[in-house]
Amino acid sequence: MNRLPTFLSGLLICLFCSLPVRAYEPDDTQADLRENEVVISGDDSGSSIRDYTFLRPALNYISLNGDDWSRIQRDFARTDSAVFSILQIGDSHIQADVSSSRTRDLLQKRFGDAGRGLITPLKICGTNEPYNYSFTTNAPVTSAKLLKMPWLTDMGFTGTAFTPRSLKYNLKLSTEVTRRPEGHQFRSVRLIANGKLFVDGVTDGNGDKVGFEVTRNDDYTDIYLHDDQTTVVLNIHSFEPVTIYGASLSSLMPGVVYHAIGNNGATFQSYNRLGSMGGDVTMLDPDLVIISLGTNEAFSKLTDDAMYAEIDYLVNDIRRHNPAAKILLTTPMECQKGTRVVRRSRSRSRRRVYSSSRNYTVNDRVKVMRDVILRYGRENGVATYDWYGVAGGDGSSARWLEAGLLSKDRIHCTFSGYEVAGDLLHDALIHALTFKQ
Repeated sequence: MNRLPTFLSGLLICLFCSLPVRAYEPDDTQADLRENEVVISGDDSGSSIRDYTFLRPALNYISLNGDDWSRIQRDFARTDSAVFSILQIGDSHIQADVSSSRTRDLLQKRFGDAGRGLITPLKICGTNEPYNYSFTTNAPVTSAKLLKMPWLTDMGFTGTAFTPRSLKYNLKLSTEVTRRPEGHQFRSVRLIANGKLFVDGVTDGNGDKVGFEVTRNDDYTDIYLHDDQTTVVLNIHSFEPVTIYGASLSSLMPGVVYHAIGNNGATFQSYNRLGSMGGDVTMLDPDLVIISLGTNEAFSKLTDDAMYAEIDYLVNDIRRHNPAAKILLTTPMECQKGTRVVRRSRSRSRRRVYSSSRNYTVNDRVKVMRDVILRYGRENGVATYDWYGVAGGDGSSARWLEAGLLSKDRIHCTFSGYEVAGDLLHDALIHALTFKQ
């Protein structure tokens, strides 16, 4: 567990912290279709789980499956004087950072705000960025994202990477965006990259100079700011091309930091393919790693045994490099799959006229993947959270759709739906981290 650091030049030091391809190779094109950009609808007013009678609050708990969480329970009890770090890894449900943002906000409001945590260059890499931050550069770049193979540049554990095609450029990091105009204040930036970066200057959102100090190691550069900020522009140079994977924003205060890594179309094997996932996440010094995957596997021909093996590889990789961290596996909720129906008719001019529609049915493979995740947890002493059951179990996707919680693609949730998910995970985490089981 992290402790509050000592002063460094008047500032607190920031607290954070080859797999061969196997039988299952996901179809990247199909993954992009089923894990498309999450359309955010509704408002930010929050949700009330009491409004939805099809939810199963009696199931809203974490099954420890014999794992001993007493140490992280003690650590969590000390968030008034130390940092408790949570990392959630997932697919497009997490890339949107609506449910994870909701859980983050609720935990930090109650137990202290240790910072926004990890942000990744999703928009720079050509995909949808969360609604609560922006990550931009003025340089032309060569970029790569997890599901787009082959990677055009070195890939990192965040699933996004870009290499500026200039040795001198700016990076603008901001939590002061349209949907969050108040921003999320931070006092330090951990810039995660595969080489040495030099910071020539820092300015705020108004273009005013910001005092700063820098420390470096081989994997990241820590930039300590003299004042709290919601927007910074980093003037950077390097002596050779450097690939950037993301940045972690810290308040340099005790409390909870909640990192999220999400990539459209991601599966367990997507992260396993990196070969260094477990070792790289040590930079975030996680106390708890939440793995929220399984939806995309349900759209593939992956066998139960292969799914089990993929879970095992990722869990053991993280455990091996982060022995103090606990792992929580969550199951996906029920969703639906569509089949396009094309109808042909003849007009008076005898020309053929085509029309199409889409029929939806429940994707029964989701329940199969859920059962594999729960079985793996029971047999290997890994905690599980059955979101499939909590969300309403069999037939829940139709109820979520009717209630306006499931989007038109019947895979992703609406903004309100993700807030419901975030509320419920928050409640389950609070119970698991504050009460002995």
